[in-house]
Formats: sequence, C-alpha cells, structure tokens
Amino acid sequence: MEHPRITKKLLEFARVLKDADVTVSPVETLDLLTALPLVDFTDRVQFRQTLATTLVKDYTDLPVFDRCFEEFFGRKSGKDGSLDSALADIRARESAREEFELSAEELDSLQEEIDRYLENLPEETLFTRSPREILNLMLEDPAVATSGGGLGMMLLNARSRFSSGSANEPEDGEGMGRLMNIVLPRIQRRMRERNVGNAIHKREQYLLNKYLYQLKPAEVQEMRELVKRFGQKLKNRISLRKKRMKRGGLDVKRTFRSNLPHGGVPFRLFFRNRRIDRPQLVVMCDISSSVNQYSRFMLLLTYTLQSLFSKVRTFAFISTMVEITPLFMEMNPERALNSIFTDTDFTYGWGSNYGRCFNLFMQDYSDSCTRKTTVIIIGDARNNNQDPGLDSFIRMKERVRSVYWLNPEKRHLWDWSDSIASVYGAHCTEMKEVNNFLDLSEFIDKLFLK
Repeated sequence: MEHPRITKKLLEFARVLKDADVTVSPVETLDLLTALPLVDFTDRVQFRQTLATTLVKDYTDLPVFDRCFEEFFGRKSGKDGSLDSALADIRARESAREEFELSAEELDSLQEEIDRYLENLPEETLFTRSPREILNLMLEDPAVATSGGGLGMMLLNARSRFSSGSANEPEDGEGMGRLMNIVLPRIQRRMRERNVGNAIHKREQYLLNKYLYQLKPAEVQEMRELVKRFGQKLKNRISLRKKRMKRGGLDVKRTFRSNLPHGGVPFRLFFRNRRIDRPQLVVMCDISSSVNQYSRFMLLLTYTLQSLFSKVRTFAFISTMVEITPLFMEMNPERALNSIFTDTDFTYGWGSNYGRCFNLFMQDYSDSCTRKTTVIIIGDARNNNQDPGLDSFIRMKERVRSVYWLNPEKRHLWDWSDSIASVYGAHCTEMKEVNNFLDLSEFIDKLFLK
C-alpha cells in the first residue's frame, strides 16, 4: 500500500473519531503523521496503540476509540459485515481489472472518483439513501459518465462492449448490471466506513435520551458503560471549572512586592486563592421495583462523582432505611449494586414507605445532616397511602444546606393515585423531573454552580 493512501486512510479514521464526538485537534493529527514512518502496520497491537496514543488525549474516550477502530479496521465478520464488505470490494477490484481491462492506475482513479463523489454528497442524501440508490445517482451524473477516470472508462467500455449487438455478448442491461456489481461493493464499504462515527454517536445519544425505565435488558449494559464514561467526563469538567474559579481577586501587596526589581511596574500579577469548600452529600435512593433501574444508574453516577465531595453517605430504602456507604468502600460498584438489590434487608414490608424511612433516618442517621450537607432523594414519592413522615422530613430540611428530589415520573403523574410528590415538594429546595441520564448529568452539573 502506497504511503499517500495510508495517510488518507488514517485521516479518514480521525474524521470518524470526530463524528463519534471524540475531540481530535490538528496537533494530534500531526502527531499521528509524525509517528507514521515508525509504525509496523503488520503488528495490529502496535498499530492500534499508536493511533490511541496520538489521537486520544482524554482517557474517557478510549472505549469510543476502541469501537471505532474495530468497526473501521475490523478483521472479523459480525453484524456490521466489515469483513464481508472488504472481501467483496477486493473481488470487485479484480473483476474490474479482468473484465473491463483497467490498469492499476485506472483502478486507483476509480476508487478516488467514488470517494470524491461520496465526499461531495449532502449528508442527508448519504445517510438516507441506500447504496444502490447512490450508485444510480452516480451513474446518471453527466460529470461522472464523461470523465476520463476509472469509472468513466468502465462506463464507456460497458456501453460499447455490451450494446454492440453481438450474439456472444450480453445485452446492455446485463452489462450495466455487471458494472453495478463491481462498483456497488466499494460504495457499500465506503458508506459503512463514513457512517461508523455517526452511528456510534447517534446510538449513544439515543441511550442517553431514553427514559431509564424503558431500557431493554440488552441496552442496560451499554448504558452502564455510558454512565461510567460520561460520569467521568462530568467529573473532569466540574473539577476544571472549580480550579478556574479558585483564583480570587488581585493580591496587590504581593504584586508590588514581587515587581520591585522592575521599578514597581506590575509585569507579573498575583491573585489570591479563593477557598472553595467541597460540599457534603447525602443520597437516599428508593430501590423498589418501580424505580430500581433509575436508582442503579444514580448510585453508579454517585460513586463516580464522590471525589468531588468532602464526604458522601449513601442510603437505600424501600420500607426501611439502610446505609450502604461501606459497600462502595469494600467492593467495586457493580458488585456493590448487585449486593444492594439482592439483600433481604431492603424488602421489609410491602412497597415503598417514605414516611417510615424518613423517621428512621432522623432517628439513626441525623448526624449526617449539617449546614454543609446537600441531600439528594431519588424516588417517585409513591407512599402507598401511608403516613408521609412529614415532621421528620421538615426537620431534616431545616438542618441541611439544601434538599433536591429527583423524580423519574413525568410531572403530570405527580399527585396521581398514591403519589404525594407535592407534599414533599413544598419543603424541598427543588423537586425535579429527571427521566434520562442527560437530565441527571445536567442537574449534577448545575448543582456545582449554586
């Protein structure tokens, strides 16, 4: 493979990463091109590691890079048909060489024409039309038909050889059919490669916007990986914002004292460091069957973000309140979550009993409530027509900094049937409808701006 073609292929891969929402700057692309002469392309591990090292600067993007790499350079057959399409493309190239008597240079020109045509197509056409429809558009394009490149030569040969009327030659329709069978695999492969990044990005956006309680079993594992990755990105963004906010006002004394060698001219400015307290966090999760999927992802996100807080205490409840903070210290989050949702301690009684749980919280865990504490409650506020324990809830609110209630139910269902959302909402800093992960991360992001 010639060097320019390798370079072009790698630049296309960089664009696929961008389509998948991975930040790839010109500097990182230059890093890749600089490393290119040192890479052994026959060593797949070395090749992959070189691409990851030069193009990916945020480690949270590595799972996306891995998916893009496997689908763009994939060798194994699968649902995407990457191997099948690659082999079909190779067979079509050999068939074109033999049947249409094209030279290697004309074959390269054919590939470049197809690539250039696809490059100039509007994205709407590229993503909504089938490969065969795009091929028909290409063959009907006068500029392509009259070109002197590989595709133009193939069209000329097909029309002259297959419409000559000879008894030994097939009709024009059959000849054009052969032509389409040769060009179509290349278009299919190029469209698949072009769509890799967009397909991954659209899949992620679909999952992040989907109601958590509507996730299918096959989507749950995908969503867990997304929560970890986007939770880490959110954590990094909040940490950077807090670091920037740390700079306070101008330190006049230090500035003038340090610039005395310059005659008092303030060439270097010094600022006071602003002390930013990390808040304390208490999370209470209803893990009853109606909201347990939602609570799982919230607990996973809490685990990811816990270093942003000076102290995090986590509680789970159905009809009794139990602290689960030690579980996250003793085992990885997945094992901890599985332990929580299979522990019989949480199945006491029948259905959610918010009132009893708030009473137990103030009785056993009131020491976690301080003026620096932010309380986040996750649940649908469906109390099964039992005592709401409002006195305990109000006492908790009076002792902490703020109380936020994240309700996965749609707002129009609040106060319907056994829901008492407004009863609690009147005493919360805010009760917010949060149905999907993007809503959840947006809430956490804004929490640090307050």
